[in-house]
Amino acid sequence: MKSLLLLAGTAALGLVIVSGSIAPAEAAGCYYRLYHDGHGVVTGKLAIQGYASAAKLDNACDRARRECNRRFERARKKGNIPRSGPRDVRCIRTAAG
Repeated sequence: MKSLLLLAGTAALGLVIVSGSIAPAEAAGCYYRLYHDGHGVVTGKLAIQGYASAAKLDNACDRARRECNRRFERARKKGNIPRSGPRDVRCIRTAAG
C-alpha cells in the first residue's frame, strides 16, 4: 500500500513538472507595406499592405511579403499605381514581432 501511494505521488509530481515546463505557443506576426522612394510609405487610397502570422517569424514575414507583392501587382495591372521607375515602388517590412 505504501509503495502504491509513493508511485501515485511520484506520477502526480511528474505530471505537474511536465505540464508546467511546456510554454504556450505564441504566433509571430509581420507587416509589409507599399513604399515609394522619395515619398515614404504610401497612404490613402493607394495604401497596400500585407499581414501574416505564423509560429515562426521568418514564415510570417515571407507570407506577408508575398501577400503585399500580390496586391501590388494586381493594383499595377489595373492601373491604380502611379507611374514611376521600375524600382521606385516596392513592398518593405514595416513591423515584425
